[in-house]
Amino acid sequence: MKPIVIRHRHEIVACLAMLLILSGSVAALAEEATDRSFLWRVRSDTATVWLLGSIHFMKADASPLSPAVEQAFTSSSVVVFEADLGELQQAAVGMIAAGGFEGGTTLEEVVPAPLYRKVVGRLEELGMGAATVGSMRPWMAALTLTSLELSRAGYLGDHGIDATLYERAGRAGKECRGLETAEVQVSLFASLSDEEGLDFLRYTLEELDSVIPMVDEIVAAWRAGETERLEALLAEGFDEHPELYRRFVTDRNRRWLPEIEALLRDGGGALVVVGSLHLVGPEGLVALLEAEGYEVTQL
Repeated sequence: MKPIVIRHRHEIVACLAMLLILSGSVAALAEEATDRSFLWRVRSDTATVWLLGSIHFMKADASPLSPAVEQAFTSSSVVVFEADLGELQQAAVGMIAAGGFEGGTTLEEVVPAPLYRKVVGRLEELGMGAATVGSMRPWMAALTLTSLELSRAGYLGDHGIDATLYERAGRAGKECRGLETAEVQVSLFASLSDEEGLDFLRYTLEELDSVIPMVDEIVAAWRAGETERLEALLAEGFDEHPELYRRFVTDRNRRWLPEIEALLRDGGGALVVVGSLHLVGPEGLVALLEAEGYEVTQL
């Protein structure tokens, strides 16, 4: 199995976990013409920075991107991601290490028997055996189940918006940077308590059947540039977990803000690609930059 690489807590919602499930047909929305993208232009007196909300797991039809996104990419000499995507293998190794037990402890020993039976049953449905998660901590088992379900439906990290733009930036000779290190991203999950990890696994199993309709709807809202709809889809699951929202989203937004402001002082153009949840809401990067007095426009 391809190593699982986790990028941020929007992944707990949209890519790697189910904090909300909203099913239903999205075909009409997906086909609806729109002149908006999930892209914002931020201007200072000396520079322009574009903020693009990413979805990290997409199907092969994610391309082509909208003309506005293509223009932002072409106009940028620097492309900034949550972390340097060149460190992803390092992040995968760190995630696997952090997500595994030491000393021979197994998932079966720490998970209640009824829950473990559900894990094994779901793995069998996915064509995998219990050994797949045998030495994993509960949160890592939850991520693995979700990743397998997404892969079965054709949602792959290789087709994600950030992965696609990173590969294109390399071909174009553009400078690529990260807002944080791979170690920081691994620590977000490694810091989950035992209780949080069990809750995460339990919730994942309860909602796994609905993950694909939910991701379909998120992608449709993203394509249409529907910020309010996407905010509701991505953030609803955090209502009962404000501490996790603070840890995985708002604290990171505030740490990233000075880095983005530095780009706005440096001159030139830069494209910043982060998970879509980081851009929306009253504590999103768009609102934070507006509060600092920058001209921010959705394109």
